Amino acid sequence: MKIAKQDETKAMYEKNLELLTPWLRQSVSKITEEELREKVEISYNDEGYPVCLYRQGDALFHITSKNPVQEAETFCKSIQQQGSAEVFLYGSGFGYTLFELFAHKKPHTLVVVFEQNLYLFKAMLYYFDLSPIMETQKIVFFIGDSSYFKRAFEELFFSMLFFSTTYPTTVFTLPAARNFKNEYMEIHRFVFNELTFLMSCIGNSHQDNMIGLQNLVANTKEILKNPYASCLEGKYRNVPAFIISNGPSLDISMPMLKEIQGKGLMIAVESAIVPLAKNGIVPDILVVVERTKYTYLYHFQDRNYSPDIVLLALAIADPRVFPSFAGEKIPVFRKGEDLNRWFNRILGDGSALDAGANVSHLAVGTAMHLGADPIILVGQDFAYGPGGVTHSRDAVASQEKGERARKLLHSIPTVSVEGNNGEMILSNRLWDNFRQGLEHMIEVHPEHHFYNATEGGAKIRGTERAALNQLIEQYCTEPIPCRVNELILKNKAVVSVAERRTRLKKLITDVERYADLFRSLANETNLKKLECEKMMLLCAVEDHEKYYSILNETYQKNITSFYQYADDNLCRYFFQQLNCTYFHLLDRMGTIDTPEKTAQAFSIQSQFYHDLRVVSQSLSVTMEEAVETLKTFLEELRKEGE
Repeated sequence: MKIAKQDETKAMYEKNLELLTPWLRQSVSKITEEELREKVEISYNDEGYPVCLYRQGDALFHITSKNPVQEAETFCKSIQQQGSAEVFLYGSGFGYTLFELFAHKKPHTLVVVFEQNLYLFKAMLYYFDLSPIMETQKIVFFIGDSSYFKRAFEELFFSMLFFSTTYPTTVFTLPAARNFKNEYMEIHRFVFNELTFLMSCIGNSHQDNMIGLQNLVANTKEILKNPYASCLEGKYRNVPAFIISNGPSLDISMPMLKEIQGKGLMIAVESAIVPLAKNGIVPDILVVVERTKYTYLYHFQDRNYSPDIVLLALAIADPRVFPSFAGEKIPVFRKGEDLNRWFNRILGDGSALDAGANVSHLAVGTAMHLGADPIILVGQDFAYGPGGVTHSRDAVASQEKGERARKLLHSIPTVSVEGNNGEMILSNRLWDNFRQGLEHMIEVHPEHHFYNATEGGAKIRGTERAALNQLIEQYCTEPIPCRVNELILKNKAVVSVAERRTRLKKLITDVERYADLFRSLANETNLKKLECEKMMLLCAVEDHEKYYSILNETYQKNITSFYQYADDNLCRYFFQQLNCTYFHLLDRMGTIDTPEKTAQAFSIQSQFYHDLRVVSQSLSVTMEEAVETLKTFLEELRKEGE
């Protein structure tokens, strides 16, 4: 640990500044030296170590003791790392705790530092040479409160970093626990709420991914024939949008919905369309997010909806959905998802909607895409109704046909949440995750005003409570600019089939490339699996110590390959469940310091390569089949153009 003397602090600060990311450099540069001196006082003890005091209002208190090195040593001895793959460090301890932690942690351990006080973080840069720590590339800094570092956190954790932080050790430094406990507890809650949200974005299973891929390929003709979602962007600025969800309270709101028609946008979630149709209400837009067969079987098979309704369904929807719908339609791409991004890059124009993890998220994302404001939630209960009711009475889920859906919902563990009436009401973990996801969307879009006009249900943070009839009276005062179906029909007339055929040819070439890539990966992972099995045999021999070097080298190479398999965005999409699962299994092992643990680690890696081979083989076959399907579509488009 190199400490700057009094005449070296400015040079040390400039040196450390160059080591930081642009975001961190920009953040600390906003604080002037005069502001820093008003907040932070530094003196040197008899041993030449800087001692830090912090001023908060009229109070001046110690961040470090007068013997900071000894204090950090004593504190770090109490930390039970157990070889953790990652440590979340709340507070930097003015550098001492940080350096002591790095002196004793395992080389592979990643340290994520959350320093909520920008003044203390900047002060540390003047007195400690951070280069030895930064050069390990095993440290990440987030500074300020959660609202300040939120974007940087999401950008980093949406990358592969997330997969290596599935089993962290959390450490609150002494100043964090003593002087800033409330601030760091808020950060702690934010971090783990975000990680929970990120986990929900990973997807359900490889089978789910394959259904999405197969549906996307099957819907290619619909993508090519219809306009893109960009034709709707900003076309309904300052038009009120009513998100019609299918919670139990929809029955109460239903009689008022007819008053909206023609004077506000009604965006219905998939399961709400049947009760709306039964009550003679025609929404402007119907949104669909699910890829399973039940979307078609429950809500489209043998049903005739008004041609005035527009269907905005994710392009991964069941391929029977689009042909069965009489009105105008747009297969839309999900924003931020690599499979959709791949198709969009080649077949689309880059426009995509924020679909979150739930159909109500897509409905809200649609309203924002259209420029609508305010956005008013109706029937968005996220909770059980009286008697454990899950949906409105006319919903398919409330009928005999929907028994499967009801049983599934009732099998999910229940949770108590705050209701709109201020009392605790019963929900379940799935709905609560969806509610938090919606709150996340609302939080990052302060340019929109959100009302919650749901009669009952769970409280949704970021929304303003208001009665539906009052909102209709206040905002539904003028006709909407034009019907959405008319706008889509107008744009459909100018779609260039020749240009779309060219895009399809490019897609076929890229699908062929991925078929070859996944075939090669299947062969490569089989060899990797065999290598792991050889390493397991070496762990069992009596003089296994002499093989330590090759065992460690092979293990680390395998960890590196875990990351390499995710370098390609599409590979990361299809491998993300495996990566998350097997990183977690390895993280839970802690320090690999015995032959038995080493053998267990290679056993886990061997199983990873086995599963990766299975996934790669299935992808290779599916991609080859997709090529033939797409070539058939290309020929059909050629004939239609003649």
